Amino acid sequence: MAESKRNNAAGKVATPKATGAPATPSAPPVKDTLDALGKSIGARIRLTTAAPHSQTYEGTLFTACPILNILAINTRASSGASAQPGDYHIVPLPRVQSFQVVSLASTATAGNGNFADAQPAIGFVDIKRLQDREQAKINRLKDEERDKGKGVTKEAQAIFDSFKRMYALDAASRTLAETLTVTSNMPIRWHNQEMIVHEAVIITPPYRVEDCKGAKEKQEVLNRVRKVLEGERRKLKEKEDRDRKATTPGGPRKGG
Repeated sequence: MAESKRNNAAGKVATPKATGAPATPSAPPVKDTLDALGKSIGARIRLTTAAPHSQTYEGTLFTACPILNILAINTRASSGASAQPGDYHIVPLPRVQSFQVVSLASTATAGNGNFADAQPAIGFVDIKRLQDREQAKINRLKDEERDKGKGVTKEAQAIFDSFKRMYALDAASRTLAETLTVTSNMPIRWHNQEMIVHEAVIITPPYRVEDCKGAKEKQEVLNRVRKVLEGERRKLKEKEDRDRKATTPGGPRKGG
């Protein structure tokens, strides 16, 4: 019995108590880290990230962003050229365990801690231009969606696209005065499964020349649309015949 108690006691003594283990140092608050790093932009620093995947980086502090809460450090050795390429590492600020300044920023990179003084220089971002590009892309996607016929045949869509391309080329060749006289910015559009051309002519399925309808006072436009449609259908027929011959077994092959 006494021997059993001694063994139990030995087991208890050999097991370390959690309260006696040294605490792992915690990372400093993000705001304090950001304030300190913001004053060290351009300096060479040595930075250690927090566990469990602790890493150490040494290089030039490129920037510390208060919006994204990240920093960028260039670990490539400086060659003295301001536009040198770099090995940049992005580190989230909450992951920064500690850092120290190895050497102060040179006169070429030292500044007021703002983006205007960064080296390599940070280019100006034209927000208005980006917004205009975004809106232009949205408008283009809307136009593409609007130009897709709903429930129409492949042939019908091909005819519509041909009209669209032809009118686009025609618009590009117009003078400014001629462009101002055009009443519609969309010379052809879908209305359900009907094509509306120049807001004057309706082309109904199956989109033949005889399926073009227009008011009496729009006969000139109607005749022009019929002529264009006849030419486009002929081109589609010729292309269809060429494709059929190319895919027919025993048909003509290139190279004899």
